Amino acid sequence: MNRLILLCICVAACRHPQATYPAIAAPCTDARVGNVIVVGGTRDDVPQLAVLAGTLDNTERTERIAGVSAQALRDRGFPRAEVRVTRQQGCGVELVVTVDKGPKFRIGSIEFATRDEFPASSRLAALEDALGTINSVGGAYVADRLTRALEQLTRRYHELGWLHAEIDAPKATFDDTTGRVHLTIAVRAGQRFRIGNVIARGGRRGTRAAVIEALGLRGGQWYDANRLREGLVRARREVDDRLEMRMQVESDRIDLEAIVGGGAK
Repeated sequence: MNRLILLCICVAACRHPQATYPAIAAPCTDARVGNVIVVGGTRDDVPQLAVLAGTLDNTERTERIAGVSAQALRDRGFPRAEVRVTRQQGCGVELVVTVDKGPKFRIGSIEFATRDEFPASSRLAALEDALGTINSVGGAYVADRLTRALEQLTRRYHELGWLHAEIDAPKATFDDTTGRVHLTIAVRAGQRFRIGNVIARGGRRGTRAAVIEALGLRGGQWYDANRLREGLVRARREVDDRLEMRMQVESDRIDLEAIVGGGAK
């Protein structure tokens, strides 16, 4: 009789493939997160933590995710956002997530304290992130992304001939009344170097002349690393031999020497 009942249940289930049955609840255990309680915000503010319910409790992982959640809030314009996690006993471990977003800010202005000739629009463009929604006027201020952008901007200064340029960390002034943050960034560009001598050594005379022509660089021009790289690509197409470039920085110029083959002849 029991076998007959089981067979009937199986047949009924097969005839109704869309039928659903209640899930069996997992027993409470101290090893798992039974619930995630959000205080001071909503679960939408910390979705990375909200989904931990039912998972094995891992303190290190939870703290790491809390940091990610706080950074996500900062990326949305809450530069002072903090997320803290404590634990309490319930059905398993209950994570109490306290969200302190702080005021929301947008960038009101970005000022570079410098008089150098680097294009102002290029400086601002170098800071923008996430299609202009971060670290641009009207966008959110995200300090760590701005730090990385300023490192790249410093390298761009170097590539355009300001070999000793330095850029300070931004000074942020928060206006809690308007919800705006104003950024001032000091740039110490220093001397800008021009190209001095451009010569070629090694290989045949005709080859050396072809290399100089392909490089397209002349003494007196501002040094530009991108232009030099493009010239090297052209020159290597002209030379059926190895081609290397040496640079010598003098007090007021950068001398360039193209080496054809194994060395000078």
